[in-house]
Amino acid sequence: MKSLALLLVGMVLGLLLSLQWKAMSAVPSTDSTYERDQTALTITRLETEQDSLKQRVGELRQLLDEKQQARSQSAELVGGLAEELALQRALAGLTPLAGPGVQVILNDSTRSVVPSEVNPESYLVHDYDVRDVVNLLWAADSEAIAINGERIVANTSIYCVGATIMVNDTRMSPPYQIQAIGPSERQQALMTKVELLSDLRNRVSRYGLEFKVTPSDSLLLPSYGGSIGVTYASIAGE
Repeated sequence: MKSLALLLVGMVLGLLLSLQWKAMSAVPSTDSTYERDQTALTITRLETEQDSLKQRVGELRQLLDEKQQARSQSAELVGGLAEELALQRALAGLTPLAGPGVQVILNDSTRSVVPSEVNPESYLVHDYDVRDVVNLLWAADSEAIAINGERIVANTSIYCVGATIMVNDTRMSPPYQIQAIGPSERQQALMTKVELLSDLRNRVSRYGLEFKVTPSDSLLLPSYGGSIGVTYASIAGE
């Protein structure tokens, strides 16, 4: 009887303990330390990533600014070089030019009768006449000169072959039209100065050669069409 009572008491006690364990398991835990730790770790990681991204964005912005500045400087440099190249091409006679200046006409005499005691060549325009006029126009601050459509440049030659004048190895025939862009008043003043071109003026007066100077508000000179290659020369020091 005593054993049966002890058995019943043990069963009841076991049942109560079992019920209490289940009840404790069913109640949600109020300890959130783990969750707080995980959240803190996530926040720290995100903040670290954000700082890294901000730093990278700053680096990229700085790189972009440097590239844009370099591009701007490069564009300015290229623009400056293009302007300088255009100027040098114009000075070298490689581009057409327009502007005010003077036009000079030189022509052979139209007189049909030549006295026997006079050299017939006195009635003709010669290569040295053309050179003298061109040199005087340069002295008058002309910036560009052309003869019958041939642009005068640094390596231009003006010479005579028989009765023919050659300019840039191009055969010329009278009348010779010499156009020069520059200060027309100064050009006219030198071209009409009696002390200058005295031999030409004498033959104009005595043998009827034509020598006429006319100012112009707008002249159009062609570019040089010949070769400017350098074969023997090189830049000193290279």
